[in-house]
Amino acid sequence: MIEAIKEGNKPSSWIRFKIKAPLSFVNALRRTIISDIPILAIEDLNLVKNNSVVYDEMLALRLGLIPIKANPEVYMDKKDFKVAFVLKGEGPGTLFSGDLQPMDPEIIPAFGKIPIVKMVEGQAVELEAWATVGTAKEHSKWQAGHAFYKQLSENTFEFYAESFGAMPARELVLMAAKIIGEKADEFGKWVEKL
Repeated sequence: MIEAIKEGNKPSSWIRFKIKAPLSFVNALRRTIISDIPILAIEDLNLVKNNSVVYDEMLALRLGLIPIKANPEVYMDKKDFKVAFVLKGEGPGTLFSGDLQPMDPEIIPAFGKIPIVKMVEGQAVELEAWATVGTAKEHSKWQAGHAFYKQLSENTFEFYAESFGAMPARELVLMAAKIIGEKADEFGKWVEKL
């Protein structure tokens, strides 16, 4: 049973609620939010030009850690799903996550003011990037959010989940519960075969 739900969106989307359930379920919910929810993150790059002070590898790492906001129904159950972005700019100036131009206007960086690279006169960056689907079990750039809980009594917990921007925190909790249900069904079918 879930009660006393509170939600907010500053600095990012979060949800807090009381849940009456066994400790094992509450911990499974936390672990699923942290590691099993599929989201989009930039994985592949085609660097056309980069003469900034940031190495190509570091640029790729920075781009991979920018949260990508998208409706999960667009990419869910599509392991080969990719969406392209273009980043182009010249110094002097700074390129931000909001400068990533998506090929699909419905799939965008969750936050527009994340600095990517600062350039001086004569420096330039031009690249194409592709976001793919993954989970935090593969790499932390695919981590959808953070969750923790505090035990209030034997089977009552205060649960907190915060999104990193790919989807609202409420959706994280709902998707995690769905994933747990699917895993339980799969396990049940496996046990029936014994």
